[in-house]
Amino acid sequence: MANNHPPDEVFIAKTLMGLEDVLRDELLKLGARDLEPMTRAVKFKGDLGFLYKANLCLGTAARILRPIKYIEVHNPDDLLLGVQKIPWEKWFHPDKTFAVYASGSHPAFSHTGYAALVVKDGIVDRFRIKTGKRPTVDRENAMVRIELHLNKRHCTVSLDASGDSLHKRGYRQEMTLAPLSEVLANGLIRLTGYRGDRPMYVPMCGSGTFAIEAAIIADRLPAGIYRKSFGFMHWLDYDQELHATIEASALKRISESSMPIIASDFDRYAVDVAKTNATAALVDERIAFSIEAFEDSRPPAERGMMVLNPPYGRRLETDVEETYGRIGAHLREYYTGWTAWVIVPSAAASKALQMKATQRIAFQNGDLDCMWQQFDIYSS
Repeated sequence: MANNHPPDEVFIAKTLMGLEDVLRDELLKLGARDLEPMTRAVKFKGDLGFLYKANLCLGTAARILRPIKYIEVHNPDDLLLGVQKIPWEKWFHPDKTFAVYASGSHPAFSHTGYAALVVKDGIVDRFRIKTGKRPTVDRENAMVRIELHLNKRHCTVSLDASGDSLHKRGYRQEMTLAPLSEVLANGLIRLTGYRGDRPMYVPMCGSGTFAIEAAIIADRLPAGIYRKSFGFMHWLDYDQELHATIEASALKRISESSMPIIASDFDRYAVDVAKTNATAALVDERIAFSIEAFEDSRPPAERGMMVLNPPYGRRLETDVEETYGRIGAHLREYYTGWTAWVIVPSAAASKALQMKATQRIAFQNGDLDCMWQQFDIYSS
């Protein structure tokens, strides 16, 4: 009997520093096989349908790559010849725009831009020879993204299955100043162990990212469901029917948690933005929004979890300690029985809280080194 199942392939899901373990857990629950943690990434195996599913469902992946060729490289010509040998005409049509992005380092290339240029030339050469046409490069809105990863001895050429970074969920209509990336917010919440199993309170909610991602996790919403397009939709082996089937089954997994999610901010504009974004994410009915300063807040339930992203931007550097001092005092006075997870940008801010953290997890918010700290608040 013929086996009609497409073979498993190796894929790589990229993420942010500190989120490798939660991404691995997510992949495992989705059904990925042979997982292998890497730096800011997880390697795994699955078929094409699983690749679609991963793009649709993962909350902590930034993009998913499909490696198609490992090339041993000693000099730029090795890379050019290796790329020319890849049957690009089987992967995408010359009418599609494309762009090459390179990362890593290799002694033969002084900078990644040069290596990306070599790959681009190799792809264009191949198309010209095989089809008589040449695809157009478009770095802004490439339909087909190609990633080159440089290593000491060899280079990996991959197709980017996501296209735009997966943190661009598609629900963010407006933003307040310095919002958290959706992937980072999702990962930080997952690191707390929250799964919609208790009340969640998000004071200082800003544009609502923490609250919306909490709802996505609590109700098992596919994080990529808001997106209109993915990179894999431009490939020649794209299976529209399979994609639709995967999407339908992902939607079936949604199950609304009965636990409340509450979000507040002292800034009326921020709350309006958060409500607009929550509506676009179809979770506006799940989140209770209010306009309130944190100092005036009281626990919305006897016990629960709070996630807090206080203002600590570079421009506000001066009063960070004062802000964190006030937060610590308010938590100690009113939030006995609660667990608070706080983004802490510096040792000084940590000290100002005057509370003992039960857990500290290092991560990066943009280029800022931060700590994700857990505080279990007991009556003193």
